[in-house]
Amino acid sequence: MSKREDRLRAQIEPFMRAYGRVSRRRYGGDPNDRHYDRAFEEELKRLDPRDLDRLINGTDEE
Repeated sequence: MSKREDRLRAQIEPFMRAYGRVSRRRYGGDPNDRHYDRAFEEELKRLDPRDLDRLINGTDEE
């Protein structure tokens, strides 16, 4: 496994939690209170869908 894959695998779970969290706008909070790494988001968008699935599910089918 490459260093890049190790880094992506370590960052994907916290990123998905922050990305999927509901904002607290209704409760008087800032509508943009979900802080996550935008550069990491762009890197995930550039991944091949099969590679992203493998990272999320943790399977190595190659």
